[in-house]
Amino acid sequence: MAKVLGYLWLLPILQILTRRKVYGDQTGWHLVYKGVSEAGDPDLYHLWRDDGSLNALNDSARALNDNLKAHFKSPMVDRWSEIEIRRVKFSIYKNGVEEAYVIFDGRNTNKMDWFAKEKVMSTSFNDFNRETTRHFSIEGHDDGGHSRHWFINEIYNGCTNDKGWTVTITAKGRCPWNVHSKYPQIMFSPTRGSVVWQTGDPKKADFFSVFLEYNDPCPYNVVVIEGVTYTFEASPANFLANSLEMCGLEENNPRSARATRMCISDPRGGSVWGEVIVSEGLCDIDDINELAQVTVTEKNVEDVARKLSIFTEDENDELSLNDVATILERVTEVGAGNQNVTMFTVKVVSNVQDADDDLFMADNQSMIASSRIVKSLEAQLSSLTNFRDVQDNVAVQTMMFDPAALENGIGFGSIQPMNGNFRNSLEQENIKQFEDVDAYLMEMFETSIALPPEIVTKSQEQAGSNDLQVSFTIYQTSKLFTSNRLMSNKTRTIGSRVISAAVERVTVAGLKEPVRAAYLPVVEGADGNPECVFWDFDLENGQGDWSNEGCVYNETSDGRVVCFCDHLTNFAVILDYSGQAGPTTRFQDALTYISIIGCVISIVFLVITIFTFMYFKHLRGKRPQRILINLCFSLLFLYLTFVIGIELTSCQNCCIVVAIMLHYFVLTSLSWMLVEAINMYLKFVLIFYEEIRCFMLKSALLGWGVPIIPVAIIASMNYKEIYSNDEYCFMKPSLEFYLGLLVIAAVILIINFVIYVQVIRKLTCRRRFTKAKSDKDKMSELSVRVQNAIAIMMLLGLTWIFGFLAIDESDTVRDLFQLIFCVCNSLQGLFVFLLFCVRRRDVRDSWAYFCCKIGQKPGQFITTTSKQRYATEKTSVSANSTN
Repeated sequence: MAKVLGYLWLLPILQILTRRKVYGDQTGWHLVYKGVSEAGDPDLYHLWRDDGSLNALNDSARALNDNLKAHFKSPMVDRWSEIEIRRVKFSIYKNGVEEAYVIFDGRNTNKMDWFAKEKVMSTSFNDFNRETTRHFSIEGHDDGGHSRHWFINEIYNGCTNDKGWTVTITAKGRCPWNVHSKYPQIMFSPTRGSVVWQTGDPKKADFFSVFLEYNDPCPYNVVVIEGVTYTFEASPANFLANSLEMCGLEENNPRSARATRMCISDPRGGSVWGEVIVSEGLCDIDDINELAQVTVTEKNVEDVARKLSIFTEDENDELSLNDVATILERVTEVGAGNQNVTMFTVKVVSNVQDADDDLFMADNQSMIASSRIVKSLEAQLSSLTNFRDVQDNVAVQTMMFDPAALENGIGFGSIQPMNGNFRNSLEQENIKQFEDVDAYLMEMFETSIALPPEIVTKSQEQAGSNDLQVSFTIYQTSKLFTSNRLMSNKTRTIGSRVISAAVERVTVAGLKEPVRAAYLPVVEGADGNPECVFWDFDLENGQGDWSNEGCVYNETSDGRVVCFCDHLTNFAVILDYSGQAGPTTRFQDALTYISIIGCVISIVFLVITIFTFMYFKHLRGKRPQRILINLCFSLLFLYLTFVIGIELTSCQNCCIVVAIMLHYFVLTSLSWMLVEAINMYLKFVLIFYEEIRCFMLKSALLGWGVPIIPVAIIASMNYKEIYSNDEYCFMKPSLEFYLGLLVIAAVILIINFVIYVQVIRKLTCRRRFTKAKSDKDKMSELSVRVQNAIAIMMLLGLTWIFGFLAIDESDTVRDLFQLIFCVCNSLQGLFVFLLFCVRRRDVRDSWAYFCCKIGQKPGQFITTTSKQRYATEKTSVSANSTN
């Protein structure tokens, strides 16, 4: 025991060595356990579960051996209940490279139960499904001749069917895939999906590791500098703490702190206080405008950068981009090489991107300032050899490479989050570096860039150095790249994140082997006619704009737009844009609320309308009323599906079902409106016609049956791609959307509009030659005709035409028609109730007798469908004539 305790001092050394040499870049994570294949230990699980004596460190030589053969267990494992754990990462390694990972929510867990399916936050296995896992635990399956631990298993039904993602085998088992020459064996799926253990050629890992991300706070601390006392309260890791001593009377204002200090995560575990940054004459600075007047010196540069990061976070909707750019230029000029300054600079660039789009397009000075901000960030990054930081809206990494290590090139990218939603913010664990240019199209990447080995030759020719410093940047938005070219073109937009690469002291241009970039579109509705571009700072008189010189579109692979360029800078892709998605505005939010409220109101009144015509038999005796009932049912189903399911994006399968239902019920509603139009054409335009046999049966086939055809065809193509949407549960703007919905809607509305014009003409001209009437009678008849015109318009769905008129380049015109479209169509159920229930006297009389026994009991309505009935029907335009 004494010998074991004597080796405890080796733990920090082992952790640092292992983390730097073996585990790659796991910034922010603390290694606490490593399990190794073929290491001779009998049972990894029992080592973890029962062993508290650190028997893996049985001698100093083994403790410091970094040959991937040593187990490692940190004391942090036994401190699990004492520290505030945020996340736990389980990583699988082969040849020193992380092949797969699962990240768990570590809150309120112990050292055994964190490895559970309900705790999974993200994973490199893209087909992982909580509902289909059989075993998911550290203990796994350890009875009946099985010794399978750290087990994530999907199908468990006979040796040939066993299927899963990862398993650690500690002893011989019954199945062939469970028999090995040495134990333990760590097996995992070589793809991003599950693998059949016996026939799917699973990989064997060298080791797996467990990392923690936790809050082990820096303690309360008092520091005296040049006779001045600064007090800091206990603070969590990676937190910028303010001193309790303030500049003035504003005790709780972080801007008025006399000093700041970073609580830094210690790679050995826990947290340590960083250097105290004293406010050098900046106590009275209250906003960015005042900060822009300060002379930046080596003594105050960190404090100026810190204050700028605070101001840009607090005032991002009222920023002066020109002031931000000016301060950043001064800070990066003085603070080159300063890691704290770089950290604050990255934070500023991220904060600025949270501002409204209008701020970046306010004037030419603001647009020029955006380019200046980008240049300042690039200048600051070029001054550091090894730096990495990931904020919500920007991720950066600079590294120094040995040219020999870049024989296969180098790349950088962001992978897709497990939930598929990469439009919210960048995440630390999703930013990856790769060392093979052919890996840029790996399916996990949503944005990536790959530099060819030729950059080594360029570096040696121009810089003559054996070392190569490369920096990468990913921007969450394109706000800092405001383009005059795109502002004047409403149908084109930047449809991807912006990604950049640079080699310090080297101009990379005219490459024979191109730089390769791949992008998944991140703007809904932007998916066609790709143009590969880069940001040229020299265009527009120094303001900058997008240019395609030296960049070509190569292909679209698995939904990713692939671009080849012969130089390095900031890259993106321009795509056609439908104009129906992207960042929402307050007006668009208001339209959403109007639509939801209108649909709820329509649902209520459609139910009342349906009940009215279904309960009172004499009201549904004629064909028009029967058609109206079917239309009401279709609209009711449409509104109910919309209200209940339009935002069920958290459940992909549910969302797909809702999108398919919405597609179908939109088509059925339009089809029944077409049936209404055909019936009115026969009744009011032809008048004398050969009676159509089984009219209602044929109408039902048209109204309910025909819409199934386009829905079934589209769903059979690729329903997951077409009907799956991250923003709302409806079809994605695509060729299928245009042909399967918009074209059909346009054709029906055109037919209905032509019939509407003829019907209104007949109704208006029918009494042209009647005897003269009083002005009162004329006004009464005009009122009835106007009401009938509106009623017919509602029945034929002509208000849907406003949706097509909303596609206009003018913001004012588009907003106007969008508003009319939302109001008229969401309230269509209310209008049907008012026009065909409230307005009709026989309906009012029926309800009066039903509720209060007022008036005479309504007689039974006798249905007749003869041509003579229609020919001799009263010519007065009444509510019944349009119903």
